[in-house]
Amino acid sequence: MDIVIVRAAQPIKAGQVVRTTGSPATPTPPTVKPITVTVPAVEELHTIPFFGVALEPAKRAGDDVKVQIGGAFSGRLGRGKFGAVGVNSSGQIVRAADEIDKCVSAPNWIGDCDDSGTVTIRPRRDTRLSVLDFGAVGNNKDDDTGAIQSALDCAMRLGTTHGKVVYLPPGDYRITKPLVVKHHCILEGAGGAGLGVTENTRILADVKRGDFNLSTATGIGPVAGETVYCAIALVGSWTSGPPTQDPSNDRADYAVLRQFTLKSDPDQGKFAPTFYQAPQMDGIRVLAHGPLIETVGVSVFRRNGMTIYASHGPDFGPTANANLTQIRDCILANNGQHGLDIGSHGNDETNAMLVMNVSAATNGRDGIHDNSFLGCTFVSCHAAHNRHRQYGCDHEAPQFAVYIGCYGEGDAPSVFKGGNIAVVGGDMIITSDSTYWGYGAVKKGPSTLKVTNKYSKYPEYFISEAGTGVDIEEGEQQTPGNGYYYRAVHAGHTFGKNGKPPDGMPDFPKGVGQTLEELDHLVWRCEGKYRIEFSTVNKLGDASDSTIIQDYGSLAPDDQWSALFRVQVQTAPDVIKGRIETSLVKPDDHHTYYQTAYENGPVPGALMLPEAWIGNYLFGERRIAIVHDGTPWNTAAGSCNFYGPGDLLLNATGATARQGPIGWAVNAPCGRRSAALAWSDGKHYKIGQTVKPASANGFVYRLISYIGGPSDELLRVSDVKEPPSWQQPGPGRSVGGLTSDNHLQWQTIYDLDANPGIIEPLPHGVTGQADSRAMDFDHLKADFNALLAKMRDANLLERN
Repeated sequence: MDIVIVRAAQPIKAGQVVRTTGSPATPTPPTVKPITVTVPAVEELHTIPFFGVALEPAKRAGDDVKVQIGGAFSGRLGRGKFGAVGVNSSGQIVRAADEIDKCVSAPNWIGDCDDSGTVTIRPRRDTRLSVLDFGAVGNNKDDDTGAIQSALDCAMRLGTTHGKVVYLPPGDYRITKPLVVKHHCILEGAGGAGLGVTENTRILADVKRGDFNLSTATGIGPVAGETVYCAIALVGSWTSGPPTQDPSNDRADYAVLRQFTLKSDPDQGKFAPTFYQAPQMDGIRVLAHGPLIETVGVSVFRRNGMTIYASHGPDFGPTANANLTQIRDCILANNGQHGLDIGSHGNDETNAMLVMNVSAATNGRDGIHDNSFLGCTFVSCHAAHNRHRQYGCDHEAPQFAVYIGCYGEGDAPSVFKGGNIAVVGGDMIITSDSTYWGYGAVKKGPSTLKVTNKYSKYPEYFISEAGTGVDIEEGEQQTPGNGYYYRAVHAGHTFGKNGKPPDGMPDFPKGVGQTLEELDHLVWRCEGKYRIEFSTVNKLGDASDSTIIQDYGSLAPDDQWSALFRVQVQTAPDVIKGRIETSLVKPDDHHTYYQTAYENGPVPGALMLPEAWIGNYLFGERRIAIVHDGTPWNTAAGSCNFYGPGDLLLNATGATARQGPIGWAVNAPCGRRSAALAWSDGKHYKIGQTVKPASANGFVYRLISYIGGPSDELLRVSDVKEPPSWQQPGPGRSVGGLTSDNHLQWQTIYDLDANPGIIEPLPHGVTGQADSRAMDFDHLKADFNALLAKMRDANLLERN
């Protein structure tokens, strides 16, 4: 051993650790005494390098004292784990992991001791706390829980400026209780997240012989009314006021986990044959403000890879928030439920989180399940092969969440049902009952900007592109989009593409209480009818057709366009350079007006002919309309299911190809039998639709109102028999007459196909009106105004 005789600068007790005062810094032979030693102040124990241990007391300043500066120390600490040796608040040597007389000098070590308690003096000062100094071995055999937790506790009591990093060198660290991380502490490995590729540091939760009940391990009470089981917990207490950096606050705010892999051992994921822990065990639980989790892999836990939650509610303990949490470059795979679950167990304060470059795959439920309160952002995340949803936001809670450049495989859908969710770029299948803003190419979603979609509180039944279907739990509610919703009375797996047609969709019963049994024991029970809301779309451009400038419109519950206004550069065969065409698109195109843009927009004097609508175009109520490619009798474009008296139909076809005159005037309410729907019993019709009777009678019938019936309009349907007045004298055989039909009221109008004279060619009663030969807009305007004046003189148009 190395012993020197030095001069004491103050009284020193035997066994106290001392430091040098003055120089030289290296020891001299024992006969020379130029070095002065002193006892470090308590606040300096973990900052000032040690010199050695006093072997004898110095009663006063100036006394000589023997100091051991290296080698085996004659004093012993008793049996215990191998590890580093530090100093307690009295300056005496203690083990780093000593819980009775705690070390306060870490990571400023005086030396090491073996399991027998023999101390070897070799002063050193590290920049971080290694769990090996606290007795961990990382051999995938011994229980390292106590050693790792001792290192964490030591780091957390050192204050806010020193010794916050707890380091796990390469190895496999087996734990049997939850690790609790608090107060700005950093738990750092030597590399992880690779799940088999870069697992230099692994933490293995030994669920077979351990107890991962957080209350048992820490005394923390039930969280959100449940007993918490987890491997790592970022959790503490916060009784009142804002988050603070005071160490006595005992919270995990701004703690960091990074560079390691966390696994359950044996596997406890969705497909594990045996479960040794409670079914709600998670890998990581976060109930803290502003923590960072990066380059961490979490896999094969019974419930979620990571669970983040918070609340200020009176029944929630400990009361805290999880705002500003960051999760980056992590892999969450093969867990029993969600890879990442945000806010499902309390979301009052789960705000402004950032989730970036996270891969969530092969989990039993959702890859990423977001029930956050507001403001969370997901960037460049990946989800694949999850059994229920890739990205799941099927609660009403998520507000103002943003998904940027995220990817989801086609073997499960993504659903977004919160308020003001934005999906920017990326590639995923999004269910059509989702409600979100979107920009970018997403499968079965918007190609650009979508305001909202048809909404239902019941997620849609999903037919996987890969034909695998998805897992359904007992009690889960879904709809196949047939106007009914269903509850799973037995858990199982959906058909995928291997079931009944069409496209794998099973034949769901429509009677309340009826059941459907699918593959893998899944049983659905019909719960009743429901009504989905309309959707509205505002789409800028179309990747499949470069001529489309904008689409704006809405969808009816039956997925048919009820209105879609399209702005498009005019297409063949009648292309005029620079002319922009605005049309109302349904199953057929109904052009409404042109704008002559001449490449750069309308020019001064350009003639604009928008249709002058009265009411809704869907029901044919207009005053000026445009007919293309034919006449009102032989073209779908320009014709409609109803024309009103006084309507003016202008023929926009070029003079050489025009069929018929320049236009027609409508003298009485009429509709085309060939374009009308066939009347059917028990059917819901929309206001303004026209139907034709079973036997032609010279009339068609336009629905003008609902009369009585259920409050849900979709349940107002036609009678079991066609109104008899349609085939015998009465209001059904008189234009303008009203016919009651169960909850529907029809107005009788002329059958235009049987009464072609109802629409008369122009000019009617106007003599000498030739087709315009104008070559410029000024002359075309003059010719058109002259035509309008003559039509007014003939009482074909109302005067202003």
